[in-house]
Amino acid sequence: MNDKRILRDFCIMIVLGLLLGLVALGFVYHRDCKGRFLKSTRINGVNVAGMTAEQAEAAVTKNYSLKVLFREGKRETLKGTAIDYELEEPAIIADRLKKQSFGDYLSSLYLHGQRAMTLRGKYSEKKLHKAVMKWPEMQKKNMKKPKSARVAYENGKFFVVKPSKGTVVNKDSVMEAVEKAVSVSMTGLNLSRGSGYYKDKAPAVSEKQLKKDCRQLSGMSWSSVTYELPDGSKKVLDANQMKDWLVRGEDGRLKRDDEVWEQKLTAFVACLANSIDTVDRPHRFKTHSGKVIRLQARGYYGWRIDREGEAARLSKELKKGADVERKPVYAQTEAAPYSDNYGFGDTYVEVNLSAQHLWMYKNGRVVFQTDVVSGTRGVHETPAGAYFVLAKARNVVLRGPSKTTTEKKGKKTVTTTSYEWESPVSYWMPINYEGVGMHDANWRGVFGGSIWAYNGSHGCINLPPSKAARLYSLVHVGIPVAVYY
Repeated sequence: MNDKRILRDFCIMIVLGLLLGLVALGFVYHRDCKGRFLKSTRINGVNVAGMTAEQAEAAVTKNYSLKVLFREGKRETLKGTAIDYELEEPAIIADRLKKQSFGDYLSSLYLHGQRAMTLRGKYSEKKLHKAVMKWPEMQKKNMKKPKSARVAYENGKFFVVKPSKGTVVNKDSVMEAVEKAVSVSMTGLNLSRGSGYYKDKAPAVSEKQLKKDCRQLSGMSWSSVTYELPDGSKKVLDANQMKDWLVRGEDGRLKRDDEVWEQKLTAFVACLANSIDTVDRPHRFKTHSGKVIRLQARGYYGWRIDREGEAARLSKELKKGADVERKPVYAQTEAAPYSDNYGFGDTYVEVNLSAQHLWMYKNGRVVFQTDVVSGTRGVHETPAGAYFVLAKARNVVLRGPSKTTTEKKGKKTVTTTSYEWESPVSYWMPINYEGVGMHDANWRGVFGGSIWAYNGSHGCINLPPSKAARLYSLVHVGIPVAVYY
């Protein structure tokens, strides 16, 4: 009997304890959690525990961001505040909070589960597009083109290079994916996987075929030509380039087609010339004052490859099959290596048109200088650029544009040619083929200063007669002439 009474009293105590516990928890729930979200509650990935509906809405809107993963591990973050992000139906938050119960509270205490919900968002389409297009991954200059598997040659061996996907994005697809992610309030978007986000290159030739090509190419005889370039560097033409001059026959094997081979060879020489030629391109030049300037991209001074001559010599050398190291075949060269005053060397003529002064350097020292008068400013200005003395001549008559007139004298028709102007000079040193050069001007009594601004020449560089004679004796055909303002 006593045992039953003890058991009954014990059960009553347990029930009463549970009831008291529930009452206490109910008190805490109404005091701390009524009208506020329970712990471990997340909306669109934002922890809103302890917040009211209004606070939760503000936190979700303010803290929203989308993290985007690109190839090569590149990451970007699109913040909601930058695109005017807000919830499409914020009333759902308050509705969800109203449905929160004491039972939910109890389960949150003992089950420790995440209580998550995702709400759709809306945004400024214009601001989203602007923000996304500013990402480095969306800039063409930062994109790496995809490369198919290919055969390469290095250290005397052919091998297959694996393809690379590249990072050229499909901008429309990326934009669409970001818009969709934001509209459903996603917090992460992986663009490095999946199709359509990048413009990948379809393989031109299978890797199996490329391995066959390697075996075939390895059995061929190859030679090389190493070019010694003006800047001291070297450029090598070997099997790595020439393998691409071959064509694939109907049997799938690589072979040499003479017509295609010559076309590729000519294209190579053109590319070589484009990388070396400096004629009609800006030249660096260290002036008399020590300042390094860029001479305008005109004039005749500079390196120029003889394309036909180089192509002919290269073709012969490749047919012989021996390795060669040499300089390219030049039609024209500079006076010195690039390291020596950017190719002008230590013997040259310098003309500062703004200062109306000319210097001549020989072996790095000024051996001659004089004031000059150049072409009239704004009318016949002397063209700046990098030139060289094309010729030397004594007692020449310089003439302007010609004019031909025809008249009848009796039964005869007489044609007369006259010129706008004629100037006999004793010392003529042309620097371009348009009639500009350096010469004496005995009709002038004063040189230098601002004369060129109102009474300059027709484009030539006028010198005092005695000075012109001295310069004529110092210069040689081919000496560089730097002309600048």
